[in-house]
Amino acid sequence: MNLVIPSPPIEASVSKLSPDTYQMGSKFLCKKTTSGIPNTAVASWDEGDGQFYIVETTSANSLGEPADGLIYQAGLSSAVWEIETQAICKVKTWSDCVGRESDTLAFIASRFPHIPIPEVIYSWTDEKLNRSFLILQRIQGQTLASAWPSLTAEQKAEVACTVAGYCRDLTEETSEKLQSATGCGVLEPFLTVHPEASHPSWKPRPLGPFSCIAAEKYFNKISTLPAPPIGDKFHFYHSDLSPTNILLTDDGAVKAILDWESAGYYPKFWIPLKPRFSLRLDRSS
Repeated sequence: MNLVIPSPPIEASVSKLSPDTYQMGSKFLCKKTTSGIPNTAVASWDEGDGQFYIVETTSANSLGEPADGLIYQAGLSSAVWEIETQAICKVKTWSDCVGRESDTLAFIASRFPHIPIPEVIYSWTDEKLNRSFLILQRIQGQTLASAWPSLTAEQKAEVACTVAGYCRDLTEETSEKLQSATGCGVLEPFLTVHPEASHPSWKPRPLGPFSCIAAEKYFNKISTLPAPPIGDKFHFYHSDLSPTNILLTDDGAVKAILDWESAGYYPKFWIPLKPRFSLRLDRSS
């Protein structure tokens, strides 16, 4: 892999131009107002004593220091900001063979309305900067990771049953290909071989789409052991159900499932196997 830092760096994708104005990449501004939303706004949401809205920029400034509110960064390719208290902005590096999380969320909302997920406010692709932007309504809650020690045995069992039920329901959605909800490849590094030396380190490397035959050939090629049976169809799976991606209510019930960018149709064997590879899953407790 070729270590290349994207320009600008992922943590500089969102900058603050004034106390009430964020610049988001090269295409949009996010502004706060107390005097109404302009007709040119493409999206808006309430925030305390005012409203935020998204509007196309007519002359993008050079992105500077990252805006306040950077709450998460994953290497060179992903960063998340809180926009005051009611929204978050997720930015990820992008290439034209990668699907958007917003499309996956729309798929889940239409096929599985009983599964609680964040509400999409607005999303777009910034081709100039090779990254995607996703504005989500913020969900207040405690992650399962932080709440787990204080939950009762009954609450833990209820959470486990609820999440297992969601997983079961998702697997009933099948496809003849290993792919995302929108027909792109899936982002699953644990099933992906090491990249070529020339591949930029920031650039996503989706797996597939693969037919069942192509997937079996691929798995046999990358492993010295025979591939598990693929079968004749793939099953929809979240693929990143770590305790930090499950939000709970104050009384310990599941409130939302987060981070759907890796979701897609996977071989059935991967669904029970993937949790063993989660670095954020403490199986000792």
